[in-house]
Amino acid sequence: MLKKANRTVMNMGLAALLVPAALTFSTTSASANDGGAAPAPVQEKVTPSVPQQQATITNQKVIVNVSALNIRQGASFSSPVVGTATQGQEFAILKEANGLVEIAPNKWISKSSSYVTIASGKPSASQVKGVSTSTPSTSTASASTSAAQETSTPAPAPTTSTDSGSTVNVARSLVGSPYQWAGNTPSGFDCSGFIAYVFNHSGHSISRTSVANYWNMATKVSSPQPGDLVFFQNTYTSGPSHMGIYIGNGQMIHAGSHGVAVADLDVSYYQDHFLGYGRF
Repeated sequence: MLKKANRTVMNMGLAALLVPAALTFSTTSASANDGGAAPAPVQEKVTPSVPQQQATITNQKVIVNVSALNIRQGASFSSPVVGTATQGQEFAILKEANGLVEIAPNKWISKSSSYVTIASGKPSASQVKGVSTSTPSTSTASASTSAAQETSTPAPAPTTSTDSGSTVNVARSLVGSPYQWAGNTPSGFDCSGFIAYVFNHSGHSISRTSVANYWNMATKVSSPQPGDLVFFQNTYTSGPSHMGIYIGNGQMIHAGSHGVAVADLDVSYYQDHFLGYGRF
Protein backbone atom coordinates (compact mmCIF):
# COMPACT_ATOMS: atom_id res chain seq x y z
CA MET A 1 0.00 0.00 0.00
CA LEU A 2 2.80 2.42 0.81
CA LYS A 3 4.51 1.85 -2.51
CA LYS A 4 1.23 2.40 -4.37
CA ALA A 5 0.59 5.62 -2.47
CA ASN A 6 4.08 6.85 -3.27
CA ARG A 7 3.53 6.26 -6.97
CA THR A 8 0.29 8.24 -6.80
CA VAL A 9 2.03 11.17 -5.14
CA MET A 10 4.86 11.08 -7.70
CA ASN A 11 2.44 11.01 -10.60
CA MET A 12 0.57 14.01 -9.16
CA GLY A 13 3.85 15.86 -8.75
CA LEU A 14 4.81 15.21 -12.36
CA ALA A 15 1.43 16.40 -13.52
CA ALA A 16 1.77 19.55 -11.44
CA LEU A 17 5.16 20.21 -12.95
CA LEU A 18 3.96 19.57 -16.51
CA VAL A 19 0.98 21.95 -16.33
CA PRO A 20 3.03 25.15 -15.86
CA ALA A 21 5.44 24.06 -18.55
CA ALA A 22 2.60 23.57 -21.00
CA LEU A 23 1.13 26.94 -20.06
CA THR A 24 4.48 28.64 -20.46
CA PHE A 25 4.95 27.17 -23.94
CA SER A 26 1.46 28.17 -25.00
CA THR A 27 1.99 31.76 -23.82
CA THR A 28 5.31 32.08 -25.65
CA SER A 29 3.80 30.70 -28.87
CA ALA A 30 0.88 33.18 -28.75
CA SER A 31 3.26 36.08 -28.19
CA ALA A 32 5.32 35.14 -31.24
CA ASN A 33 2.24 34.90 -33.45
CA ASP A 34 0.96 38.32 -32.31
CA GLY A 35 4.29 39.90 -33.17
CA GLY A 36 4.35 38.56 -36.77
CA ALA A 37 0.70 38.70 -37.77
CA ALA A 38 0.38 42.42 -38.64
CA PRO A 39 3.72 44.26 -38.56
CA ALA A 40 2.97 47.97 -38.47
CA PRO A 41 5.73 49.11 -40.88
CA VAL A 42 4.36 46.93 -43.69
CA GLN A 43 0.84 48.25 -43.27
CA GLU A 44 2.07 51.87 -43.16
CA LYS A 45 3.92 51.44 -46.44
CA VAL A 46 0.93 50.11 -48.34
CA THR A 47 -1.67 52.50 -46.94
CA PRO A 48 -3.34 54.37 -49.83
CA SER A 49 -3.86 57.60 -47.91
CA VAL A 50 -0.81 59.48 -49.27
CA PRO A 51 -1.40 58.70 -52.99
CA GLN A 52 -5.03 59.74 -52.58
CA GLN A 53 -3.95 63.11 -51.17
CA GLN A 54 -1.56 63.65 -54.05
CA ALA A 55 -4.28 62.79 -56.58
CA THR A 56 -6.85 65.26 -55.22
CA ILE A 57 -7.53 68.43 -57.21
CA THR A 58 -5.60 71.36 -55.79
CA ASN A 59 -7.47 74.48 -54.78
CA GLN A 60 -5.71 76.57 -57.41
CA LYS A 61 -6.75 78.52 -60.45
CA VAL A 62 -5.02 79.98 -63.47
CA ILE A 63 -5.78 83.50 -64.74
CA VAL A 64 -4.99 84.41 -68.36
CA ASN A 65 -3.01 87.66 -68.65
CA VAL A 66 -2.66 87.95 -72.44
CA SER A 67 -5.26 88.78 -75.06
CA ALA A 68 -5.22 85.29 -76.57
CA LEU A 69 -3.53 82.10 -75.35
CA ASN A 70 -3.37 78.77 -77.17
CA ILE A 71 -5.39 75.89 -75.74
CA ARG A 72 -3.79 72.57 -76.64
CA GLN A 73 -5.20 69.09 -76.88
CA GLY A 74 -2.55 67.47 -74.67
CA ALA A 75 0.19 68.18 -72.14
CA SER A 76 2.78 69.10 -74.76
CA PHE A 77 3.68 72.25 -76.65
CA SER A 78 3.69 70.15 -79.81
CA SER A 79 0.10 69.04 -79.22
CA PRO A 80 -2.51 70.47 -81.64
CA VAL A 81 -4.09 73.82 -80.81
CA VAL A 82 -7.83 73.36 -80.30
CA GLY A 83 -8.91 76.79 -79.12
CA THR A 84 -8.02 80.07 -77.46
CA ALA A 85 -8.31 81.38 -73.91
CA THR A 86 -8.79 85.14 -73.60
CA GLN A 87 -7.50 87.73 -71.17
CA GLY A 88 -9.21 87.71 -67.79
CA GLN A 89 -10.54 84.17 -68.03
CA GLU A 90 -10.01 81.99 -64.97
CA PHE A 91 -9.90 78.21 -64.87
CA ALA A 92 -9.56 75.60 -62.15
CA ILE A 93 -6.30 73.68 -62.42
CA LEU A 94 -6.93 69.96 -62.80
CA LYS A 95 -3.37 68.75 -63.46
CA GLU A 96 0.11 70.05 -64.17
CA ALA A 97 2.64 68.53 -66.60
CA ASN A 98 5.48 69.64 -68.86
CA GLY A 99 5.01 73.34 -68.20
CA LEU A 100 1.26 73.28 -68.89
CA VAL A 101 -1.89 73.02 -66.77
CA GLU A 102 -5.09 71.16 -67.61
CA ILE A 103 -8.13 73.43 -67.39
CA ALA A 104 -10.69 70.93 -68.71
CA PRO A 105 -10.45 67.35 -69.97
CA ASN A 106 -7.92 67.36 -72.83
CA LYS A 107 -7.61 71.16 -72.69
CA TRP A 108 -4.16 72.46 -71.66
CA ILE A 109 -2.58 75.92 -71.53
CA SER A 110 0.91 77.17 -70.71
CA LYS A 111 1.60 77.90 -67.03
CA SER A 112 4.38 80.36 -67.89
CA SER A 113 4.25 83.55 -65.81
CA SER A 114 4.66 85.41 -69.10
CA TYR A 115 1.06 84.49 -69.96
CA VAL A 116 -0.82 83.52 -66.80
CA THR A 117 -1.02 83.95 -63.04
CA ILE A 118 -1.42 80.97 -60.73
CA ALA A 119 -3.49 81.79 -57.64
CA SER A 120 -5.26 80.04 -54.78
CA GLY A 121 -9.00 79.58 -54.69
CA LYS A 122 -11.75 78.74 -57.11
CA PRO A 123 -12.14 80.58 -60.41
CA SER A 124 -14.91 83.08 -60.88
CA ALA A 125 -15.39 81.72 -64.42
CA SER A 126 -14.44 78.11 -65.02
CA GLN A 127 -15.67 77.25 -68.49
CA VAL A 128 -13.50 77.02 -71.57
CA LYS A 129 -15.30 79.35 -73.94
CA GLY A 130 -15.02 79.26 -77.67
CA VAL A 131 -12.93 76.09 -77.80
CA SER A 132 -13.33 74.08 -80.96
CA THR A 133 -13.64 70.33 -80.43
CA SER A 134 -13.20 69.53 -84.10
CA THR A 135 -9.96 68.21 -85.54
CA PRO A 136 -7.59 71.15 -86.01
CA SER A 137 -6.71 72.17 -89.54
CA THR A 138 -3.22 71.51 -90.86
CA SER A 139 -2.17 75.11 -90.29
CA THR A 140 -3.50 75.10 -86.73
CA ALA A 141 -2.12 71.69 -85.83
CA SER A 142 1.32 72.65 -87.01
CA ALA A 143 1.29 75.88 -85.03
CA SER A 144 4.00 76.84 -82.59
CA THR A 145 5.76 74.02 -80.78
CA SER A 146 7.25 75.91 -77.87
CA ALA A 147 6.01 77.82 -74.85
CA ALA A 148 7.24 81.07 -76.35
CA GLN A 149 4.65 80.91 -79.12
CA GLU A 150 1.57 80.26 -77.02
CA THR A 151 0.11 83.73 -77.47
CA SER A 152 -2.24 84.06 -80.42
CA THR A 153 -2.48 87.83 -80.50
CA PRO A 154 -3.13 89.13 -84.03
CA ALA A 155 -0.35 91.21 -85.53
CA PRO A 156 -1.04 94.92 -85.25
CA ALA A 157 -1.46 96.94 -88.42
CA PRO A 158 1.73 98.71 -89.51
CA THR A 159 2.00 102.34 -88.49
CA THR A 160 4.42 105.13 -89.29
CA SER A 161 6.23 104.80 -85.98
CA THR A 162 7.29 101.98 -83.71
CA ASP A 163 6.53 101.60 -80.04
CA SER A 164 9.71 100.21 -78.48
CA GLY A 165 7.65 98.59 -75.72
CA SER A 166 5.63 96.74 -78.34
CA THR A 167 8.82 95.65 -80.11
CA VAL A 168 10.22 94.21 -76.89
CA ASN A 169 6.91 92.52 -76.05
CA VAL A 170 6.75 90.81 -79.43
CA ALA A 171 10.37 89.72 -79.08
CA ARG A 172 9.73 88.32 -75.60
CA SER A 173 6.71 86.39 -76.81
CA LEU A 174 8.98 84.45 -79.18
CA VAL A 175 11.55 83.32 -76.63
CA GLY A 176 11.97 79.56 -76.98
CA SER A 177 11.28 79.43 -80.72
CA PRO A 178 13.71 77.03 -82.45
CA TYR A 179 16.59 78.05 -84.67
CA GLN A 180 16.28 77.48 -88.40
CA TRP A 181 18.62 78.69 -91.07
CA ALA A 182 16.85 81.38 -93.16
CA GLY A 183 13.75 80.93 -90.99
CA ASN A 184 11.46 83.91 -90.46
CA THR A 185 8.39 82.44 -88.72
CA PRO A 186 7.72 81.19 -85.16
CA SER A 187 8.32 77.64 -86.39
CA GLY A 188 12.00 78.60 -86.85
CA PHE A 189 14.12 81.77 -87.00
CA ASP A 190 17.63 82.81 -87.86
CA CYS A 191 18.86 86.14 -86.49
CA SER A 192 17.81 88.41 -89.36
CA GLY A 193 14.52 86.56 -89.91
CA PHE A 194 13.74 87.13 -86.25
CA ILE A 195 14.37 90.87 -86.61
CA ALA A 196 12.13 91.11 -89.68
CA TYR A 197 9.29 89.23 -87.97
CA VAL A 198 9.43 91.26 -84.74
CA PHE A 199 9.56 94.66 -86.42
CA ASN A 200 6.84 93.80 -88.93
CA HIS A 201 4.64 92.79 -86.02
CA SER A 202 5.31 95.87 -83.93
CA GLY A 203 4.63 98.80 -86.24
CA HIS A 204 7.36 98.75 -88.90
CA SER A 205 7.21 97.54 -92.45
CA ILE A 206 10.67 96.27 -93.36
CA SER A 207 11.97 93.75 -95.84
CA ARG A 208 13.83 90.62 -94.87
CA THR A 209 17.48 91.17 -95.66
CA SER A 210 20.98 90.40 -94.35
CA VAL A 211 22.55 91.59 -91.12
CA ALA A 212 25.00 93.69 -93.11
CA ASN A 213 22.14 95.45 -94.91
CA TYR A 214 20.31 96.05 -91.62
CA TRP A 215 23.50 97.57 -90.23
CA ASN A 216 23.68 99.94 -93.18
CA MET A 217 19.98 100.83 -92.86
CA ALA A 218 20.03 101.55 -89.14
CA THR A 219 20.70 104.90 -87.52
CA LYS A 220 23.68 104.38 -85.23
CA VAL A 221 23.18 105.18 -81.54
CA SER A 222 25.61 105.16 -78.61
CA SER A 223 23.06 104.93 -75.80
CA PRO A 224 20.60 102.18 -76.70
CA GLN A 225 16.99 102.12 -75.60
CA PRO A 226 14.76 99.03 -75.32
CA GLY A 227 13.71 98.11 -78.86
CA ASP A 228 16.98 99.20 -80.48
CA LEU A 229 19.23 96.81 -82.39
CA VAL A 230 22.51 95.26 -81.26
CA PHE A 231 24.99 94.30 -83.98
CA PHE A 232 27.94 91.90 -83.92
CA GLN A 233 30.67 91.22 -86.46
CA ASN A 234 33.01 88.40 -87.47
CA THR A 235 30.95 85.63 -85.89
CA TYR A 236 30.33 82.87 -88.44
CA THR A 237 31.54 85.13 -91.27
CA SER A 238 33.43 88.40 -91.61
CA GLY A 239 31.74 91.77 -91.28
CA PRO A 240 28.30 92.40 -89.69
CA SER A 241 27.01 88.87 -89.14
CA HIS A 242 24.69 88.71 -86.11
CA MET A 243 22.13 90.94 -84.42
CA GLY A 244 19.56 91.07 -81.66
CA ILE A 245 17.04 93.41 -80.02
CA TYR A 246 18.15 95.37 -76.96
CA ILE A 247 15.67 95.00 -74.06
CA GLY A 248 17.43 97.04 -71.39
CA ASN A 249 19.58 96.15 -68.37
CA GLY A 250 22.45 95.05 -70.57
CA GLN A 251 20.41 92.27 -72.22
CA MET A 252 19.15 91.41 -75.67
CA ILE A 253 16.82 88.90 -77.27
CA HIS A 254 18.19 87.20 -80.37
CA ALA A 255 17.82 84.09 -82.49
CA GLY A 256 21.00 82.18 -81.75
CA SER A 257 22.04 78.66 -82.60
CA HIS A 258 19.89 77.32 -79.73
CA GLY A 259 16.81 79.31 -80.68
CA VAL A 260 15.34 82.62 -79.56
CA ALA A 261 16.66 83.51 -76.11
CA VAL A 262 17.58 86.31 -73.74
CA ALA A 263 21.34 86.92 -73.52
CA ASP A 264 23.61 89.09 -71.37
CA LEU A 265 25.72 91.46 -73.41
CA ASP A 266 28.58 91.36 -70.92
CA VAL A 267 29.39 87.77 -71.93
CA SER A 268 32.94 87.78 -73.29
CA TYR A 269 31.89 86.35 -76.69
CA TYR A 270 29.50 89.23 -77.35
CA GLN A 271 31.99 91.76 -76.03
CA ASP A 272 34.65 90.42 -78.41
CA HIS A 273 32.35 90.60 -81.45
CA PHE A 274 30.36 93.74 -80.58
CA LEU A 275 29.89 96.12 -83.52
CA GLY A 276 27.42 98.76 -82.34
CA TYR A 277 23.81 99.78 -81.68
CA GLY A 278 21.30 100.88 -84.26
CA ARG A 279 17.73 102.09 -84.55
CA PHE A 280 15.11 101.83 -87.29
